[in-house]
Amino acid sequence: MTVAGAVILVSATGAEAADWTQNLYLRADAGAIFQQDADLSQTGAPTYTASFSPGVRVDLAAGYNLTQSLALEVEPGFTWNSIDSLSGHHLATGESADLYSVPILANLVYKFHATGGWTPYLGAGIGGDVGIFDGMVRNFDYSDTDLTFAYQAQAGVNYALSDHASIGFAYKFLGTTDQSYSLRATPYYTDHLTIGGVYVHGIFVNFTWNF
Repeated sequence: MTVAGAVILVSATGAEAADWTQNLYLRADAGAIFQQDADLSQTGAPTYTASFSPGVRVDLAAGYNLTQSLALEVEPGFTWNSIDSLSGHHLATGESADLYSVPILANLVYKFHATGGWTPYLGAGIGGDVGIFDGMVRNFDYSDTDLTFAYQAQAGVNYALSDHASIGFAYKFLGTTDQSYSLRATPYYTDHLTIGGVYVHGIFVNFTWNF
């Protein structure tokens, strides 16, 4: 191979690598979440309707633009909500029940390229959710984790600040299958708690960096 041929080959390889990285992006989301009422059942107790206080969610997505309009993302996140009342009765002083989750989702996102730097988009995803229930009743602390199937729908719009940076707003709906927890209050008694599906609506602001 001649020196000129080697230079051309190295240049072409470098250009391909540069093109590949230009399709990558990172996005950070943060916002308020609102969890729908859910059925909550315990061992030997009637089923309650659990109402939740507003909570928070943060996500970090790594994405790759498959085409100009279609992207694939991997999105881990963290959410927190607390139970406000059970069948209309607020928790007593000193009692608490917090529900944390770590969703890990694969999203497919379709982008509509508009004029003026605006990019509306729609997306859907599936994955898993690590739920964490933590409660305090009569000085007993209850805590357990559960892994469930999770799914998500999202819609939003981004505005380009430059070729690499954009900001935006988004709505996300996150759902899981029933969550089950074994809460050991004493060495002699374990309470089994089931939450009949978790459905969470969220409103977010985000920042995206395109490589």
